[in-house]
Order: sequence, then C-alpha cells, then structure tokens
Amino acid sequence: MDFDLDATVATVERDGIALIRNFMPPASLAHLRDSISELNRAERAAGVGFIESEGANQRVFNLVNKGRVFEDAVAHPAVMAIMERILGADFILSGFSSNTTGPGGEPMLLHSDSGYVPPPHPQAVLSANAIWLLDDFTLENGGTEYVPGSHRMRRNPDPGMAYTCVPIVAPAGSLAILHGYTWHRTGANVTRAGQRRAMFAYYVRPFLRVQENHLVSVREEVWHRASPLLRRLLGGELYLNSIGFIDGPPARMRALAFSKRKRSAFT
Repeated sequence: MDFDLDATVATVERDGIALIRNFMPPASLAHLRDSISELNRAERAAGVGFIESEGANQRVFNLVNKGRVFEDAVAHPAVMAIMERILGADFILSGFSSNTTGPGGEPMLLHSDSGYVPPPHPQAVLSANAIWLLDDFTLENGGTEYVPGSHRMRRNPDPGMAYTCVPIVAPAGSLAILHGYTWHRTGANVTRAGQRRAMFAYYVRPFLRVQENHLVSVREEVWHRASPLLRRLLGGELYLNSIGFIDGPPARMRALAFSKRKRSAFT
C-alpha cells in the first residue's frame, strides 16, 4: 500500500472524501472480512444482534473490544497519520463499528457525523471517519453514499429536501476517509444475493463526548495489553492535564500549582 498523505488530506478538505485503493493486503482483508462475518453470526445466535431493515442489515459495535485484529486496525499507522493531519495530534476514538448490508437493505437517513453540533459548525473539523471497505462497493449493493461539497455548508441536511447522493464505488481492500461534516448514508442494497461489509472507525477531537464509553465497555484484558497509542484513543489519557482526570488533577499538576503560588508570595 502506497499513498500520498498530503494529497489525501487535501482531497478530504476539497471534496469531503478521499479514497485509497489497495489499502489492505489480501491476507489482512480476508482476516477482517471473516472476523466480521463471525461476529455477525455470533451476535445473531446470542440474540444480541443489532438488526435493521427486517434482518437485511446488521451492525456490530465496540469492535476494539472484540478481537485483536480490530485493535490493530483502529490504530493503523497510515490512518493515524491522516487523522492527525485532519484533527490534530490528540484525537481520540469515538466509535468503531461494522455495517453489513444484504439484499433488501434499505438506505439510512442522510446525516453528518458532526450532526449533534449546533450549526453553523465551526471552521475547524471536529471529526472524521475511516471506512474500511471489506467487500466491493458498487452501485447496487448499498455502498456508502454522500453529497459532494456538503462539508463546506457547515450545517445538517434539511429533512424536507431531496439531495443528489453519489455512491462510493471502489474495490474491496480500499479505505475511504470521510470529512466529519460530509452528509452521507448507507445505500440501498438492491442485489439478489451477497453482502456488503464495511468497518467505520470514527475519530473526534479530544474534548468531545464519544459515542462508545470505552472506559466502561472495553474489557480489562484489552486495557492491560493496550499500547500507549490505543490507551489514548480509548480516552484513557489526560487532555491538556484538565480533561479526564480522576478525583482532581494529577499530583504533578497539584505540585505545579503549589509552586506557582509559592513563587507569587515572594514577588
């Protein structure tokens, strides 16, 4: 896999989306695809599957908690480099999920991943999504659709308006980077057979509340083996020494505050 970081980020800023083909090696693609299919099967069998469109679509949430292959994917070096350029060095993970759509799958509502932000959205980008294409995205199988240029409007789509959506058409193994203000949706799967599987790693600025409460939901064993990078992505590190502390600021901050007070007493 070879890609131009500068060109990718510039394309996201210009078009609201950028596509990197041949991002996943064949063996990694097969492993991820099989892992998602097994999670789909297991969660349906356990009666906890998140099912939509009368059984045609299925989502699996909190992937970082459901296999080491997902721990590696969410902290992929190339994805980290892209997100750092878009969101700054301290970005965190808001949610990591999969979406599998089968024949008869209906389109979802058009939305942006920053739709909870009151308009007009700030100039600084608040979020971005890395979409891992585990199957071919085609015109017919429900690949993600988006409205070109919508990220520049800095607002949410009007529910009463009809917008022209463009489908992502790309081969399995590709990665799409979606600007956090770009309007998009799952497309309709009008095929007679076959599934369209994808993973969505959603990253945000570190001061935003996240979708998945990783501090509660992620298993202890994952936290114990997590790299410093993964711990930060899961919200386990302080931001600016003022967000995310437990029972007050850490000792180093208290010592610094005392030192400043002491100095001021003699000036």
